[in-house]
Amino acid sequence: MKGLSTKSLSLAYDGTPIIRDLNLTIPSGKISALVGANGCGKSTLLRGLARLLKPYGGKVYLDGQSIFNLSTKEVAQQLGILPQNPLAPEGLTVKDLVGQGRYPYQNWLQQWSEKDEKIVQQALEITNLLNLANRALDTLSGGQRQRAWIAMALAQDTDILLLDEPTTFLDLAHQIEVLDLLYELNQHQGRTIVMVLHDLNQACRYADYLVAVKQGRIFTAGEPQNVMTEEMVQEVFGLECRIVPDPIIGTPLCVPIGRKGMILSPGS
Repeated sequence: MKGLSTKSLSLAYDGTPIIRDLNLTIPSGKISALVGANGCGKSTLLRGLARLLKPYGGKVYLDGQSIFNLSTKEVAQQLGILPQNPLAPEGLTVKDLVGQGRYPYQNWLQQWSEKDEKIVQQALEITNLLNLANRALDTLSGGQRQRAWIAMALAQDTDILLLDEPTTFLDLAHQIEVLDLLYELNQHQGRTIVMVLHDLNQACRYADYLVAVKQGRIFTAGEPQNVMTEEMVQEVFGLECRIVPDPIIGTPLCVPIGRKGMILSPGS
């Protein structure tokens, strides 16, 4: 089976179970979003998919093979990950950071090549960072830094990208900038993208496939119009809401009610 999947996957931190007996197939060539309440296991699941966390039960499969049967280099050439709040050495330039994405292809026989240089340049161009290539990473805005990290992941030249909360700490304009970039990568290059998102409405707008996680298990998964229901939001987030069509593109839009809404709503 091509792509990324799990079978009876169980993950733990310090002996505490987080993900329990989870079966999941990530749609290839699509954008998938993992959603759920804080602490439900979304980031843990992403780390398990990336082989950053070893299961205590079950398996993760990459192109039909157990991911732990593959070498680190093989995995890095097929799967790129952008963790939450990544850190880089002080003074590192954008181009230096992006160049680190080529490390899985380097060895003592093969050092930096024309192909490496070409792919780095392409990653900078795709992310609109060519004019910032020689700038220190720590001098950039939040949105620019996120694009630089995404460019590094692109330089790995992998078919699958995993991103843990890529819009965290960004203002709304930069959130949309990053999500638009990921959407274009998927549309124009066919990359499989899996990301953890907190904003349900952004998840519905940008993802082809939603996975709602509750207490370490999949509560429901599928296309946004089937997953994003008032019942799901109540069960997974403990929040009463109304689901209406997005006035721009028609995807499900979650409108929280809250106490003020209950007080002021007609007929209350």
